[in-house]
Amino acid sequence: MICIRKPSDSQIREYLAQRRETPFPYTYIHGTKEYDTKPEFEADPRFANYDIDYSKIHLGRGRECFERAVAAMKSWKMFDVDWVDFCFNDVPIAVGNTVAVASKQFGFWALNFCRVVYMIDGPDEDESVIRFGFAYGTLDHLEKGEERFTIEWRRDPNSGDGDVFYELLSFSEPQHWMTQLGYPIARFFQEKFKVDSSNAMLKAVGSTERIKNYNENNNNNNVNTNNNICEYNNNN
Repeated sequence: MICIRKPSDSQIREYLAQRRETPFPYTYIHGTKEYDTKPEFEADPRFANYDIDYSKIHLGRGRECFERAVAAMKSWKMFDVDWVDFCFNDVPIAVGNTVAVASKQFGFWALNFCRVVYMIDGPDEDESVIRFGFAYGTLDHLEKGEERFTIEWRRDPNSGDGDVFYELLSFSEPQHWMTQLGYPIARFFQEKFKVDSSNAMLKAVGSTERIKNYNENNNNNNVNTNNNICEYNNNN
Protein backbone atom coordinates (compact mmCIF):
# COMPACT_ATOMS: atom_id res chain seq x y z
CA MET A 1 0.00 0.00 0.00
CA ILE A 2 1.47 3.34 -1.10
CA CYS A 3 0.47 6.48 0.82
CA ILE A 4 1.35 10.16 0.51
CA ARG A 5 1.04 10.49 4.29
CA LYS A 6 1.55 7.85 6.91
CA PRO A 7 -1.84 6.43 7.97
CA SER A 8 -2.93 6.94 11.57
CA ASP A 9 -2.56 4.14 14.10
CA SER A 10 -6.31 3.50 14.04
CA GLN A 11 -6.27 3.23 10.24
CA ILE A 12 -3.33 0.82 10.36
CA ARG A 13 -5.12 -1.35 12.93
CA GLU A 14 -8.16 -1.43 10.66
CA TYR A 15 -5.99 -2.42 7.68
CA LEU A 16 -4.39 -5.16 9.78
CA ALA A 17 -7.80 -6.54 10.77
CA GLN A 18 -8.79 -6.67 7.09
CA ARG A 19 -5.72 -8.75 6.23
CA ARG A 20 -5.73 -11.35 8.99
CA GLU A 21 -7.21 -13.98 6.66
CA THR A 22 -5.53 -12.82 3.45
CA PRO A 23 -3.80 -15.70 1.62
CA PHE A 24 -0.08 -15.52 0.95
CA PRO A 25 0.82 -14.39 -2.59
CA TYR A 26 3.92 -16.60 -2.86
CA THR A 27 4.27 -20.35 -3.35
CA TYR A 28 6.89 -21.68 -0.96
CA ILE A 29 5.39 -21.12 2.49
CA HIS A 30 8.02 -22.03 5.14
CA GLY A 31 10.60 -21.90 2.35
CA THR A 32 13.14 -20.21 4.63
CA LYS A 33 13.16 -23.41 6.73
CA GLU A 34 14.65 -25.44 3.92
CA TYR A 35 18.22 -24.11 3.87
CA ASP A 36 20.61 -22.21 6.11
CA THR A 37 22.74 -20.44 3.50
CA LYS A 38 22.37 -18.25 0.44
CA PRO A 39 24.29 -20.63 -1.89
CA GLU A 40 21.90 -23.46 -1.03
CA PHE A 41 18.91 -21.35 -2.03
CA GLU A 42 20.64 -20.19 -5.20
CA ALA A 43 21.33 -23.81 -6.16
CA ASP A 44 17.65 -24.76 -5.88
CA PRO A 45 15.82 -24.11 -9.18
CA ARG A 46 12.56 -23.45 -7.31
CA PHE A 47 14.07 -20.18 -6.05
CA ALA A 48 15.70 -19.18 -9.34
CA ASN A 49 13.41 -16.18 -9.84
CA TYR A 50 13.84 -14.86 -6.31
CA ASP A 51 16.42 -12.49 -4.86
CA ILE A 52 18.12 -14.25 -1.96
CA ASP A 53 19.35 -11.94 0.79
CA TYR A 54 21.50 -13.02 3.71
CA SER A 55 23.39 -11.32 6.50
CA LYS A 56 24.88 -12.38 9.80
CA ILE A 57 26.27 -10.00 12.39
CA HIS A 58 28.24 -10.75 15.56
CA LEU A 59 26.46 -9.19 18.54
CA GLY A 60 28.68 -10.30 21.40
CA ARG A 61 29.29 -13.28 23.66
CA GLY A 62 27.58 -15.22 26.39
CA ARG A 63 24.18 -15.80 27.93
CA GLU A 64 23.52 -12.18 28.87
CA CYS A 65 24.07 -11.01 25.29
CA PHE A 66 21.84 -13.80 23.98
CA GLU A 67 19.06 -12.97 26.42
CA ARG A 68 19.27 -9.26 25.58
CA ALA A 69 19.10 -10.07 21.87
CA VAL A 70 16.08 -12.34 22.31
CA ALA A 71 14.30 -9.70 24.40
CA ALA A 72 15.07 -7.11 21.72
CA MET A 73 13.71 -9.33 18.97
CA LYS A 74 10.53 -10.01 20.95
CA SER A 75 10.06 -6.23 21.05
CA TRP A 76 10.77 -5.95 17.30
CA LYS A 77 13.87 -3.80 17.93
CA MET A 78 15.38 -4.97 14.62
CA PHE A 79 12.97 -2.49 12.98
CA ASP A 80 14.15 0.39 15.17
CA VAL A 81 15.63 2.40 12.28
CA ASP A 82 14.99 5.98 11.24
CA TRP A 83 13.16 5.30 7.97
CA VAL A 84 11.00 2.40 9.21
CA ASP A 85 8.06 2.38 11.61
CA PHE A 86 6.98 -1.03 12.88
CA CYS A 87 3.26 -1.36 13.63
CA PHE A 88 3.03 -2.33 16.45
CA ASN A 89 5.76 -3.49 18.84
CA ASP A 90 3.25 -4.77 21.41
CA VAL A 91 2.21 -7.54 18.99
CA PRO A 92 3.68 -10.83 20.25
CA ILE A 93 5.78 -12.90 17.90
CA ALA A 94 3.46 -15.85 17.35
CA VAL A 95 2.41 -17.95 14.37
CA GLY A 96 -0.57 -16.37 12.64
CA ASN A 97 -0.04 -12.84 13.92
CA THR A 98 -0.18 -10.18 11.22
CA VAL A 99 2.01 -7.09 11.39
CA ALA A 100 2.55 -3.93 9.37
CA VAL A 101 5.80 -2.19 8.50
CA ALA A 102 5.69 1.41 7.30
CA SER A 103 8.74 2.74 5.49
CA LYS A 104 9.41 6.23 4.21
CA GLN A 105 10.99 6.27 0.75
CA PHE A 106 11.53 9.36 -1.39
CA GLY A 107 8.69 11.35 0.13
CA PHE A 108 5.99 8.67 0.24
CA TRP A 109 5.09 5.92 2.70
CA ALA A 110 4.96 2.23 1.85
CA LEU A 111 2.77 0.24 4.23
CA ASN A 112 3.61 -3.46 3.98
CA PHE A 113 1.80 -6.35 5.68
CA CYS A 114 3.25 -9.70 6.75
CA ARG A 115 2.16 -12.73 8.80
CA VAL A 116 4.32 -14.90 11.05
CA VAL A 117 4.55 -18.39 9.54
CA TYR A 118 6.77 -20.26 12.00
CA MET A 119 8.86 -19.88 15.14
CA ILE A 120 12.37 -21.01 16.10
CA ASP A 121 13.02 -21.56 19.81
CA GLY A 122 15.48 -23.97 21.36
CA PRO A 123 18.77 -25.86 21.08
CA ASP A 124 20.01 -28.20 18.39
CA GLU A 125 20.46 -31.91 19.16
CA ASP A 126 23.74 -31.59 21.07
CA GLU A 127 22.67 -28.27 22.64
CA SER A 128 25.79 -26.52 21.33
CA VAL A 129 23.70 -23.99 19.40
CA ILE A 130 20.60 -22.29 20.78
CA ARG A 131 18.36 -20.24 18.49
CA PHE A 132 15.39 -17.95 18.81
CA GLY A 133 13.59 -16.45 15.87
CA PHE A 134 10.76 -16.54 13.42
CA ALA A 135 9.85 -16.05 9.78
CA TYR A 136 7.08 -14.03 8.26
CA GLY A 137 5.55 -14.12 4.81
CA THR A 138 4.39 -11.15 2.79
CA LEU A 139 0.74 -10.28 2.22
CA ASP A 140 -0.14 -6.87 0.75
CA HIS A 141 3.49 -5.86 0.24
CA LEU A 142 5.82 -4.27 -2.31
CA GLU A 143 7.60 -7.63 -2.48
CA LYS A 144 6.41 -11.20 -2.26
CA GLY A 145 8.35 -13.82 -0.38
CA GLU A 146 9.50 -14.72 3.10
CA GLU A 147 12.05 -13.46 5.61
CA ARG A 148 13.64 -15.23 8.58
CA PHE A 149 15.03 -13.43 11.65
CA THR A 150 17.25 -15.44 14.00
CA ILE A 151 19.30 -14.96 17.15
CA GLU A 152 21.93 -17.69 17.45
CA TRP A 153 24.13 -18.51 20.43
CA ARG A 154 27.01 -20.86 19.65
CA ARG A 155 27.50 -21.91 23.22
CA ASP A 156 30.86 -23.16 24.46
CA PRO A 157 30.05 -26.34 26.45
CA ASN A 158 33.10 -25.89 28.66
CA SER A 159 32.73 -22.25 29.64
CA GLY A 160 29.06 -21.51 28.94
CA ASP A 161 30.29 -18.57 26.87
CA GLY A 162 30.23 -18.46 23.07
CA ASP A 163 29.41 -16.10 20.21
CA VAL A 164 25.97 -14.59 19.66
CA PHE A 165 24.77 -13.67 16.16
CA TYR A 166 21.86 -11.90 14.49
CA GLU A 167 20.95 -13.41 11.13
CA LEU A 168 18.61 -12.40 8.32
CA LEU A 169 17.66 -14.63 5.41
CA SER A 170 14.98 -13.97 2.80
CA PHE A 171 13.76 -14.78 -0.67
CA SER A 172 11.68 -12.20 -2.51
CA GLU A 173 10.62 -10.83 -5.86
CA PRO A 174 8.81 -7.61 -6.80
CA GLN A 175 5.04 -7.72 -6.35
CA HIS A 176 4.02 -4.08 -6.86
CA TRP A 177 4.45 -2.27 -10.17
CA MET A 178 6.61 0.34 -8.42
CA THR A 179 9.17 -2.26 -7.31
CA GLN A 180 9.07 -3.83 -10.76
CA LEU A 181 9.82 -0.53 -12.50
CA GLY A 182 12.15 0.71 -9.79
CA TYR A 183 13.89 -2.61 -9.17
CA PRO A 184 17.39 -1.16 -8.46
CA ILE A 185 15.91 1.23 -5.90
CA ALA A 186 13.97 -1.60 -4.25
CA ARG A 187 17.18 -3.61 -4.00
CA PHE A 188 18.97 -0.62 -2.50
CA PHE A 189 16.44 -0.44 0.33
CA GLN A 190 16.65 -4.20 0.92
CA GLU A 191 20.42 -3.92 1.28
CA LYS A 192 20.03 -0.84 3.47
CA PHE A 193 17.69 -2.70 5.79
CA LYS A 194 20.28 -5.44 6.37
CA VAL A 195 22.78 -2.87 7.62
CA ASP A 196 20.33 -0.69 9.57
CA SER A 197 18.60 -3.65 11.19
CA SER A 198 21.95 -5.12 12.22
CA ASN A 199 22.95 -1.81 13.78
CA ALA A 200 19.61 -1.63 15.60
CA MET A 201 20.31 -5.03 17.16
CA LEU A 202 23.87 -4.03 18.09
CA LYS A 203 22.43 -1.01 19.87
CA ALA A 204 19.75 -3.13 21.55
CA VAL A 205 22.30 -5.45 23.17
CA GLY A 206 24.37 -2.52 24.41
CA SER A 207 27.18 -2.69 21.86
CA THR A 208 28.82 0.55 20.74
CA GLU A 209 29.95 -1.01 17.46
CA ARG A 210 28.22 -0.11 14.20
CA ILE A 211 28.66 -1.32 10.64
CA LYS A 212 28.56 0.77 7.48
CA ASN A 213 27.99 -2.01 4.99
CA TYR A 214 27.64 -5.76 4.77
CA ASN A 215 30.19 -7.65 2.68
CA GLU A 216 29.24 -11.18 1.78
CA ASN A 217 31.77 -13.82 0.85
CA ASN A 218 29.89 -16.97 0.00
CA ASN A 219 33.06 -19.03 -0.21
CA ASN A 220 34.12 -18.32 3.36
CA ASN A 221 32.96 -20.95 5.83
CA ASN A 222 34.54 -19.30 8.86
CA VAL A 223 33.27 -16.76 11.31
CA ASN A 224 35.09 -13.45 11.21
CA THR A 225 34.04 -11.26 14.12
CA ASN A 226 36.39 -8.36 13.32
CA ASN A 227 34.36 -5.14 13.28
CA ASN A 228 31.28 -7.27 13.97
CA ILE A 229 30.82 -8.25 10.30
CA CYS A 230 30.44 -12.00 9.91
CA GLU A 231 31.05 -13.59 6.54
CA TYR A 232 29.63 -16.95 7.38
CA ASN A 233 28.01 -19.95 5.77
CA ASN A 234 26.37 -22.15 8.40
CA ASN A 235 26.80 -25.73 7.29
CA ASN A 236 25.19 -27.31 10.34
